[in-house]
Amino acid sequence: MTDILSEIISRRIKDVEAKNIDQADLKAKHRDRSDFRPFHDALRQNRGRPAIIAEIKRGSPAKGLFAPDLEPATFAGQYALGHAACLSVLTEPHYFFGSFDDLTAARNACSLPVLQKDFIVLEDQVWECAVHADAMLLIARCLEPQQLVDLHGLATELGLDVLVEVFDEEDIDKIEPFYFPLIGINHRNLRTMSIDLERSQRYRSRFSSGQTVVAASGIKERSDIETLMSMGIQAFLVGESLSTHPNRVEFLQALTGL
Repeated sequence: MTDILSEIISRRIKDVEAKNIDQADLKAKHRDRSDFRPFHDALRQNRGRPAIIAEIKRGSPAKGLFAPDLEPATFAGQYALGHAACLSVLTEPHYFFGSFDDLTAARNACSLPVLQKDFIVLEDQVWECAVHADAMLLIARCLEPQQLVDLHGLATELGLDVLVEVFDEEDIDKIEPFYFPLIGINHRNLRTMSIDLERSQRYRSRFSSGQTVVAASGIKERSDIETLMSMGIQAFLVGESLSTHPNRVEFLQALTGL
């Protein structure tokens, strides 16, 4: 695991422990939920055109706070108007400036399925996600194989879709013994923060036709989408370039071709 990832994970564990989460309360709230939105299905319904996971992202470790005036509800409404298939909302507070308040506001403002994007390594975090969101992210680089399987299994049992993110051959080798239906290929080098869209080309063949592959990071224009679609990828997560764009509706429409 890279140094920045180790730092973020350590901080998230401390955050969760400091909250003294009442898992019984979360379980009760989860039992009362009847409003899950099908995240994975929403991506698969866009056959023939790109399915965009539009991200609500205030900042990053590499660039700091780049969208300080972001209004989650407003952005979510604009993303829906721009024909996004789903939303992704950052909830990590220290390095990405996110929160559950952002997720709740965004989800309440539209009918799109919502992915909680965070660094999830503990069971309590899965239960929190199952109360607030429709899907969650698991980063292969951050987890041992058994942790990944256990957290994925719990999330699925609770009704969540799970996007399993990989970065390189090491990550893919780690998850290869298992079958995860929803895979994200991160184009961002976690050590240098540089972008390489060809990662999708190199790694797409490692996954079966039955798995949905999401290309993530560094997508800035329609030509990037077209290049990735030529590799057999139909789903895309767009974050910084969308959160900082002056006209998010038109930008999304251009990306989707609608």
